[in-house]
Amino acid sequence: MQLASKAQSTTNSNPRYLESDALRAKDRINERPRYGGLNKTAAQLEADEQFIAQSLRKYGTAQAAMQAHVDFGWHYLATDHAPTAIKRFNQAWLLDSTAADVYYGFSAYLRQQGQTEEAERFMQLGKRHDKGNEALLKYYASQAYNQSLRRDYPGAIATNEQLLALAPTNAFAHGRTGYWYLLQRDTARAGQYLSRAVQLNPQDSLSYLNRGWLRYEQKQYSKAVADFTQAIRINGHYISAYANRALANTDAGNHAAAITDLKQCLALVPSSDKGQFYYLLAQAQLKTNNSSGACEALRQALEWSYTPAAEKDIKRLMKSTCR
Repeated sequence: MQLASKAQSTTNSNPRYLESDALRAKDRINERPRYGGLNKTAAQLEADEQFIAQSLRKYGTAQAAMQAHVDFGWHYLATDHAPTAIKRFNQAWLLDSTAADVYYGFSAYLRQQGQTEEAERFMQLGKRHDKGNEALLKYYASQAYNQSLRRDYPGAIATNEQLLALAPTNAFAHGRTGYWYLLQRDTARAGQYLSRAVQLNPQDSLSYLNRGWLRYEQKQYSKAVADFTQAIRINGHYISAYANRALANTDAGNHAAAITDLKQCLALVPSSDKGQFYYLLAQAQLKTNNSSGACEALRQALEWSYTPAAEKDIKRLMKSTCR
């Protein structure tokens, strides 16, 4: 069972936001960057004022509200809701028309729509407002992540390289690039970037986990165990690290250590996952010739059974093991 973790999102997967586009014009004014420069009706202007006032009450400052809506925009781009994304970017622009993040958001939306010339124009507008490329770094990170969600790993890596050209010591970018190379089975580059990530940030438990999985697949079990162990030292509740270390210990023949890790997983996982871990524990117990321990684990697995197919496998193993 592979439980290697995945690259983490930079955006909230369940956003909540304030609606301000109930009065949408026939020309879809709120689906054009900066509302297309079109004149708004009195009702639309009033709705804008109400939205700004509500946002200031909720977020405290215009900048905080702007950033929240930029994040909403990126989320909707990532989940293929472009019309909603541009509305959120427009709301962000209402809150702060000088924010580079907003113009980069417009650029990303336009690029996704195939309007490359307009996208580049907004990119340049963003750069005019961007001090120290701070917003540009966030743009590249968000763009690369969105590309990875579409499984465009070469594109994501290329975008991340633009980020690294500006910030060569960005550990998170190195870790993401390493993970995407890992998904493409380019083990040499994956190892290079993941190693650089943990060198730059020794607290990067995710990159230790992913490098550990790379080493596990290369059958370098002792090195894999070392990486998973380091991930656990950083985060003592890292279920994926315990589970993957159990796999590495099992394949290395260290079944006692694997059993310890699986028991730790059982102490951490939600009830819905207990069945599969009890089943794995039973298999590990059998490898140490502990039939009674295996049978007890199988009984627990049956109690927490998670699918009909799993229940069938458990009963089959119980029939051959438990007398």
